[in-house]
Amino acid sequence: MAHIRSALPPLLLSGVLALSACGTQSADAPALDSRARALGIEPAMVYVTDVPGYSVALQSVGVIGDHGFGASYTGPDGGTIELRVDERAYAGPVGCEDSAGKAGTDQATCEQEGNHWYRATGTSHSYVLEDADRVIRLSADTGTVSRDVLRQAADHVHRASGGEAADVLPSEDGGGQDQPQRGDLPTTGDGAPRDPAGLFAGTSG
Repeated sequence: MAHIRSALPPLLLSGVLALSACGTQSADAPALDSRARALGIEPAMVYVTDVPGYSVALQSVGVIGDHGFGASYTGPDGGTIELRVDERAYAGPVGCEDSAGKAGTDQATCEQEGNHWYRATGTSHSYVLEDADRVIRLSADTGTVSRDVLRQAADHVHRASGGEAADVLPSEDGGGQDQPQRGDLPTTGDGAPRDPAGLFAGTSG
């Protein structure tokens, strides 16, 4: 085998090595970390989800709080699911007992579903879950995104792989597109960051 290997021309050998490495690393990790930090996002905060018919709106990708991650997924019928990832704002449990009086309405409800917490008001609802020291929330309007669809988003949320992070994070030079806005800033209103449940630390609420 040694004689066969040494007989390979240098160019052919380099091509074989390149093919053997194909698929083992879909994106350059240091470059992706740099792209995340250019937006103020801690790379470990980059999460994605997978819901049939929904795709991430690239211009929605941005920082949440001090260094969290936010993105919006849009559906075929105009529904939008907001994904937000950030550190815990306090040491207590993420559950129904910590949300009393924070939703701003007497119609707020909260219940546990396995490892998830489902919270709803008359117009919006969300699933909240934890991963290590991070809190993940997927939220939407009740009129445009059903609870079943929102639950799918919560079930499929996960830390982004190299390839997935490369797909959602903008290049540092903007890639010829407008730079994304902060992920926790609404498109209407006074522009204050959104965090109605008070779950996250930093500037998001």
